[in-house]
Amino acid sequence: MARFAIRVPTVDDLLDPYSVEPLASRPMTDDVRERILDAWIDTRGERPARLTVEIPSDQRREGLAPQLEKAIRNDLEETRDDSRELKIYTRSELRHAQIAFVFLIICQLGSTLMSNDGAVLRSVSQGLVVLGWVAMWGPADKFFRGISRRLSYRRYKELADVPIEVSWAD
Repeated sequence: MARFAIRVPTVDDLLDPYSVEPLASRPMTDDVRERILDAWIDTRGERPARLTVEIPSDQRREGLAPQLEKAIRNDLEETRDDSRELKIYTRSELRHAQIAFVFLIICQLGSTLMSNDGAVLRSVSQGLVVLGWVAMWGPADKFFRGISRRLSYRRYKELADVPIEVSWAD
């Protein structure tokens, strides 16, 4: 296979729309990065020579393609460097995970205290357990994504060296 391609509907779907970085330094969205990685892993037997990112032609602006290519390259290189070590949470995400864990423990304790006192309290008890686990959903997802990123270090290392092309599709 000579190349592989992904298509994104807009530049904001490709790059983090909330980033204050200049366009060429903005990170890709997690969804796009994961799609690229999945496509790369799926082509294991015949590694492509080029990554093509297709964007609708109505998004085209003068000088945009080189900036997007640079942003994609920067993101893949930064992801490669970040995946060298196991970095799961930022400081704010760690705080969120700690709060969610404490909330889960409180819900578990409350559930234990209520579980033996009638049908209504048993229902509330089960609801507390569910509520506690729902609070842990985001931190747990972040944890597993961090592990996956670390395990994908070699793939990100390969991707960081692949030539990148932005093309405009109709």
